[in-house]
Amino acid sequence: MYHIDTDPQASKQIDALPAEALESYSEILCVLQVVPWNGAPYVKSKPDGVMRQWVFGPHGEGLVLYMILEDQQRVDVLEIFWLA
Repeated sequence: MYHIDTDPQASKQIDALPAEALESYSEILCVLQVVPWNGAPYVKSKPDGVMRQWVFGPHGEGLVLYMILEDQQRVDVLEIFWLA
């Protein structure tokens, strides 16, 4: 199981999420703890890269940008985007 670490900037973005996004975001965190490599590559030309992204939200309005530190079994959440 991977440890989730949230960047301070991302924490502020999470605090600003609307209520309907929070449940979906918490579900993503559970998934990232187990299978973070299932997220889409952030850089399409580097499909095996450690920078990944995951769409979330009731209608796909959110995006989590994260980095996998495999040697530490850690996922760093770097940015949260929400299209309102």
